[in-house]
Amino acid sequence: MTKQLTVFGLAVKKKLLDLNVSQKEFCQRYGIPMNRLSEIIYGDRIAIKYKKEVAKVLRINISA
Repeated sequence: MTKQLTVFGLAVKKKLLDLNVSQKEFCQRYGIPMNRLSEIIYGDRIAIKYKKEVAKVLRINISA
């Protein structure tokens, strides 16, 4: 079964593509655990602290 991206996760993926930055590079640059970013993107975990950080850095709406 394939996981579905959340609306926020899709916005994150699009922004990273626009910036030509991989998820791994993004996480290393901003000190975000890779597994936490994946959980946020796919909605497996709320992780509001990191979700706010991701939204701030990428300048995307947290409710996306």
